[in-house]
Amino acid sequence: MDDSTQQIRSHVMGQIRGIFFDLPLDVVAGTMRILGDTPNSILDPNNYLESIRPFAWKVQDGLHQYDRNNTTRFLAVTIYPGKHSYFVVDLNNTDYDYQTAHECKTPLPVYVLRLSKRKPTIFRKPELDRQIADTLRVMHNNHGQDPLLLFDNYCDQTSYYGNPRSLQH
Repeated sequence: MDDSTQQIRSHVMGQIRGIFFDLPLDVVAGTMRILGDTPNSILDPNNYLESIRPFAWKVQDGLHQYDRNNTTRFLAVTIYPGKHSYFVVDLNNTDYDYQTAHECKTPLPVYVLRLSKRKPTIFRKPELDRQIADTLRVMHNNHGQDPLLLFDNYCDQTSYYGNPRSLQH
């Protein structure tokens, strides 16, 4: 990754922590699912997972700074060819159960955190509530008993699911 990309990454990460203060208190103290919309241009194509991970950690740090009683869970990363990839962080999801997550259809309120070179923004996107819940359910199934963090890389044509839960009867 070149110096200008590193500078952009640092700039974006420096803005994440404060973005949650733009939301009402009841939102940031409640249950939600954050979908981090990350430009691929600030990720390392040689190691997508390690280059997206610090953004999710910064989100978790920001939520803990906002309210130290917040509980967060970095659930998943999906890398797509093209311009954007995504990560999911749950906030205060006390009903999450790893053992049954492949069956869970319960949607949570989704807030999209659009990471941008100019200024990151966060906004509610209700039409994604069910879609993200379904996507995570499928990811939990496909990854079997793999530990969190669930990672799908659609840029890697050699990746596969070794032991999906639906085949473990």
